[in-house]
Amino acid sequence: MQARGYPMGNFEQRAADISVDHPQVVEHYRAAHEVARRSADGNATTEDLRQAMVHYRTLFEDLIETREPARVERTR
Repeated sequence: MQARGYPMGNFEQRAADISVDHPQVVEHYRAAHEVARRSADGNATTEDLRQAMVHYRTLFEDLIETREPARVERTR
């Protein structure tokens, strides 16, 4: 994701950034992130993890198909 212009900081900021360029897949990202969070707490089943991979695959396929992400110029 970082290579496509999405900094790896805060999840909510990444999700907001992705929603601008990839609104059709941001919900996949949110669903996969929720499973990852539950997994870290030891509360995700194997089926949950499989579903997370499906969600992440959908997101990354969409990111890979995009040539260049929209970038916001930052003023110093």
